Amino acid sequence: MKANEILGVAANASADEIRVAYLDKVKQFPPDRSPEEFERIRDAYDTLSDPRHQAKAMLLAPDAGAPLATFVDDLKKQRIFAGPRLWREVLKTK
Repeated sequence: MKANEILGVAANASADEIRVAYLDKVKQFPPDRSPEEFERIRDAYDTLSDPRHQAKAMLLAPDAGAPLATFVDDLKKQRIFAGPRLWREVLKTK
């Protein structure tokens, strides 16, 4: 059984969806009452939370362009405007 089937989420589920499904499953199968089922749930969560697994799943998805774009969008950093002062200093030294 695949990790996403154990947690009951789609193959391209977001991190929030995976976390919510994991918490719901842990409530259903707590470690003190169902240790074997809890281990399966925990392993599935670890697998789905692994960034390498997420990237592989996105690349192998039927529409690989769309999920990969969303994966990269999460990594965008905000550009900081430094102003012209730094450029002027660099240009003066030459």
